Amino acid sequence: MKSIRQLILPILVATALAAACNPFTPRNTPTAAPTQYPQDPRFSEFTFKTDGVPKVREGVEALNAHMPELGATDGHFVSANFPEGSSWLPSPDHHFWVTGVAEVPNTTITMLVDDNIGGSSLLPGIHPGLYEYVPEECSFRTVDPAVANKVLGADPEAIYSDWGSFEIVEFALSADCNLIVVTGEGITG
Repeated sequence: MKSIRQLILPILVATALAAACNPFTPRNTPTAAPTQYPQDPRFSEFTFKTDGVPKVREGVEALNAHMPELGATDGHFVSANFPEGSSWLPSPDHHFWVTGVAEVPNTTITMLVDDNIGGSSLLPGIHPGLYEYVPEECSFRTVDPAVANKVLGADPEAIYSDWGSFEIVEFALSADCNLIVVTGEGITG
């Protein structure tokens, strides 16, 4: 007859190994903990994910390329690829997201102001690094994303173009500050 120690030892080892491999066990490591972003009650929650560390960039070339009729003159944006996950076959297409704040001319505001859908209780969920570029004294109105896509020339089918496809997800404008706040997604081939 085996001693109790000989019977319990394999059970303890199996339990320890199972706990170490359990994906539902919380980890206190920096890679497993969610990134903590600053909070601003003016904005919807920032929900986009990426494998890398996104950074705020200055310029309007990417925003104007994805929305050819935007005419932005100054701005900041954050863009990154969505996590592709693990797969046996790599995807030939890359899914990306863009969030941005840009100054636009009166002509852009005029094109969109008639199609606004009312006051905005929350601004689009842009990357928190962009909050500082949205002055608190500006009042915003929400624009239907389908209308913004059409008016600004965003093309969700242009996967193989230089900049890839792009579809506006959320859009708000401030007529008094000539400012837009946008989130969108796209695919590059």
